[in-house]
This record gives sequence, structure tokens and C-alpha cells, in this order.
Amino acid sequence: MKNYSLLIKLVVGCAFGLSLFGLGQSPSYGQGRSLTAKQLDAIVKPNLKQCLPPSGRLKSGQLKSGRIDPATIIPTRNAREFPSDRIARTLHGMWRGQVFGDYNKDLHVDYFWIIDTQRNEGLIIAQRTGRESMPRRPLPNAPKLTYLMCANEGYIPSSEGGSQIHEFVKVSDSIEDAPRILQKATGLKLRTERPTLSELWEELVASGYFRSLPAVAFAGALFKPMQLELVASPIGPAQVSLKWDSEYYGGGATQLKFTPGVPMRGVEYTQFIGTTATSGDFLVSSPGNGKLSKVEASSEEACIDASCYPEYYDLAFDSVTLGPLQDDVLARVGKKPKYRFR
Repeated sequence: MKNYSLLIKLVVGCAFGLSLFGLGQSPSYGQGRSLTAKQLDAIVKPNLKQCLPPSGRLKSGQLKSGRIDPATIIPTRNAREFPSDRIARTLHGMWRGQVFGDYNKDLHVDYFWIIDTQRNEGLIIAQRTGRESMPRRPLPNAPKLTYLMCANEGYIPSSEGGSQIHEFVKVSDSIEDAPRILQKATGLKLRTERPTLSELWEELVASGYFRSLPAVAFAGALFKPMQLELVASPIGPAQVSLKWDSEYYGGGATQLKFTPGVPMRGVEYTQFIGTTATSGDFLVSSPGNGKLSKVEASSEEACIDASCYPEYYDLAFDSVTLGPLQDDVLARVGKKPKYRFR
């Protein structure tokens, strides 16, 4: 009897000690904390006001002390897991890009991103030519892929000029028009019949386009392989990992000082949490949600006036969101594509 009594005292004592020193289960998990629809809507729609400097409390939810406001963190109760096939279907297609900034009113660019999730590759072009190549009419309830970059110190290229939002709106579920769009943007006549995005990129590079000066500022990239997978979460639904290897070219008055004809190579990666807001299902990467979207790249050494040096590109986006995720893509395409985006 004395042995049982001692065992009970040890168990009770351990439980008390764990709670006292914060090693026990957090009360928030037991209470099942959840966010309101208004709070979730704010999380899935990044805006430049989230980059305002501290004044007691940042509007992004970042406290002056460096803590993160729980209203900006998606709790387990609001987290959702979405099939990777559905995410791949949403990404597949053509996207028109726009840039919004708080430092420069002249941000009109010919900006587009074409993603082929059947071949795990993407091609992106951004250039100031005074025209737009991608159709402006978005799909009904069009998904958006939104990147928020605040003017944080230490980023390369420097973001001292101000904060930016790069927003891509989906305009087509098909990529069949990709050759025509690229020809319209670059003025080049492409030779390959029914080319893949990789073949289009190879022709563009081989043509010398990126060694010339086709615009005041211009850049392009091929993303391959693009990899999407579900990642087990310690608590709650699985998260979404998205990453790709990248090859970049550019020149002119860009923030990152490209050397014409010299490629930069790197990797882009992030990890999202899924959730459901008023307008549909979304993926979110931001402080407290998944892992920040990061870009790291460097060039071969470029030599100017006998001085040789590599260029670097190293930054994290303060928020990246994708959504609303699509459900009816197959009906609009007219057939079921075989997605291999894994």
C-alpha cells in the first residue's frame, strides 16, 4: 500500500512540475483556439500596410517586442489539408503579373508566369517595354499568387527604396498559347513546333535576347524541376512544401544588377499552411505560418574593368499566399490532364 501511495505522489508531483515550468500541454491547444472569418480574410490577402514601421504595434500583427500577434497565426483548428493534385491543378496555366509599391509610381511591366505542372517547370518574364503580352481578363474567381516583400534590412538586392507586392492573377488553365505569348513579348520568331517551356527558354537564351538590351529593365527565369509535396506537421493537418531550381537572366535598371548574358542560378522554396477563408481555400506562408518563402541565387563571376565578382540574390518574402484553390479546372480544360507535380 505504501508503494502505491508513493507512485501516486510521484505522478502528481511530475504533472505539477511540468505545468509549473511550462513543459505541459499549452492551454491554447485544449481550448481549441480559432480565428474569425475576418481575421482569416486579412491573413490570406497581403497588403503594403503590413510593412508599416513600429508604432507600439505593427499593422501586420508584429508586436514591437518582436512577438507575433496570435491573430496572424493560423491555429490548428483553422488549418486545412488539401490534396497536392488540387494544388497542382491550380498552379498549372498562365498568370499575369503586376507590381505594387510604395516608392515608385511607374511600376508597369510586361510581367507573366507560365507554369506546366505536367512537366514540373515554369517560365517567367518581367520587362518594361510599355506593353503587356498576357491577356488582362482573369478567370472567374481567379486564383492569385501574391508575394509581399517589406523593406527589411539585409536583403539583397537592397529594398531601401520601399516595399513591394508582386501579384499574379490566373488568366488561363491552358498553356497552349505560351509560344505566342513569348513571341509577342520578345519579338522573336520561335522555331520549335509545339515546344515545352524548357525548349522555349533554350531558344530565348540561345538567341542572345538576354545579352541585348530589349527594355529599360528586363529579367526572365526558368524554374525546373518544380516540386510540390505534403509535409507532415507535428500538430494538425499536413503542410505544403513548394520548391524549385532556378536559372535567371536579366539586365538594365533592375534592382538586382545582372550582368547581361551571365546566368544566375539558385533555389526558391517555401512551406505553406492551408486554411479556408470567406472566398475559398488558400495556402499561406508568413511569420508563424509554415516557413518563409526564400530565394537564394548567385552568378558566375562577372568581370568589369579587370575586377571579377559574383552577384548574389538572397531574400525572404514576408508573406506568400495562393488562392482561392480551384475545383472546376478539369471542366474548363475539357479533359483530365495527368499531373506529375510531386
